[in-house]
Amino acid sequence: MTIAKHLALAVFAAVLPSAVLAQDAEVKFWLKAAPGNIQGCIAADPQFTREHTFTLKGGLAEVSMPGNIHVKLKLTKPNIYAGDFVLGRLNLHMVADLAATPKSLMVTEKSLGCKWSAVKE
Repeated sequence: MTIAKHLALAVFAAVLPSAVLAQDAEVKFWLKAAPGNIQGCIAADPQFTREHTFTLKGGLAEVSMPGNIHVKLKLTKPNIYAGDFVLGRLNLHMVADLAATPKSLMVTEKSLGCKWSAVKE
C-alpha cells in the first residue's frame, strides 16, 4: 500500500468517528422578521415568529414548526444543517448553525428576499 493510501485511510478514520458520533440535540428558537421584509413577507410572520425546535437524533436533523410542520435538514458542514421547503407561495431555505456561538436558525425566501432569524439565548 502506498503512503498516499495510508494517509487517506488515516484521515478517513479520524473524521469518521466525529460524523458517526454526532450528539443528539434539541435547541429551541424564536424567529424574528428582518426589519426590511416586504409586505408579502410580513404576512407570513405569524408562522415564523413562534417557537421552532431543532432536533438532531440518530444523525437525522429536523425543525418542528407551529402548525405541525416538520422540515428535514441535511448536514452541509460540521454542525450546520440546511433544507428547502414550501409554505404557501413561499419557497424557503432554512439553515440551523449549531457551530455558531450562540447557535442560530435562519429562514430566507428565495425570490422575495424575506428573512427571519433567531439565536439561542
